[in-house]
Amino acid sequence: MRRRVTIYEVADAAGVSVATVSRALNGGRVAPSTRERVLQVAGRLGFSPSPAARVLATGKSRAIGVVIPDATGPLYGRMLRGIGLELTQAGYTYLVESSERDPGREGQVLRDLSARDVEALVLIGSGLGPQALAAMQGELPALVLVEREGAELAAPMVTIDNESAAERATRYLIEHGHERIAHISGPRRAGRERLAGWRRALAAHGLAPGPVEDGGFTEAGGYRAAKALIGQGGFSAVFVASDRMALGAYRAFREAGLRVGADVSVVGFDGLEFGAYLDPPLSTLRQPAQQLGQAAARAALAVTRGERPENVVLSCELVPRASVMEYGGGL
Repeated sequence: MRRRVTIYEVADAAGVSVATVSRALNGGRVAPSTRERVLQVAGRLGFSPSPAARVLATGKSRAIGVVIPDATGPLYGRMLRGIGLELTQAGYTYLVESSERDPGREGQVLRDLSARDVEALVLIGSGLGPQALAAMQGELPALVLVEREGAELAAPMVTIDNESAAERATRYLIEHGHERIAHISGPRRAGRERLAGWRRALAAHGLAPGPVEDGGFTEAGGYRAAKALIGQGGFSAVFVASDRMALGAYRAFREAGLRVGADVSVVGFDGLEFGAYLDPPLSTLRQPAQQLGQAAARAALAVTRGERPENVVLSCELVPRASVMEYGGGL
């Protein structure tokens, strides 16, 4: 294994001090001829400063911390891809930790990442409430919030327009003749905004809200919520606030002898890949997850430069599939 070249060897070979080598390699004030000589020697010797040395020399780690709520969520994988694309292009790395949807764990993760000298923290999805986060903000690097509450934190926010997307999903059902539209809702800000969009679409068309059941953004919750809706009756279509809940609802409808796309119409939310392979394929609102990640990374890079980037709000795309039929009588 090849031995790592040290900064002392570069200084000795270039005939300058270690401090001069450090300034030359990190953009400090040195004569152009000296900088050129140091760079030539460093290149010839194969010298590459360690990350720790770079932090000491520049005060910058060129690393961003990213906290996700769930390491298994496919949406977060797409967001991380977007973050990685932007940061790599800018010469930055990123460190990812999962809070496992535990606010207490998230607090510890934030402290751990801060101790590793990340220049900014990107917080995705649910976690600590705004007040708890504000209480520890003074001990953290700059924050970027993605799809989470915290307007009072004066941190740049990257979100999707949940309410308008939910309104579009509900309007799609109305356009197919449905007037009795139920809703399977979720928790937190995203759930509240999607519920509001469903209500707004119904009100705009003079329709009374159908029954609502909370599914907790899980497959099991969607299954239980759909079973509760079936027990109540009085609807021909359901807007489900996540594809994972829609997956559970499919099972409940099937067990009740109801055919999705024939007896009941269903629209989900998120645009997860498995939706295209359900029977029938699930109509959904596709989140621009990779673009969310890219926007978050750009915001993080901006705050490392001392800038205050504008908040970003992205739109979702309606993906119509066979889970919605023209209304001709139903539940």
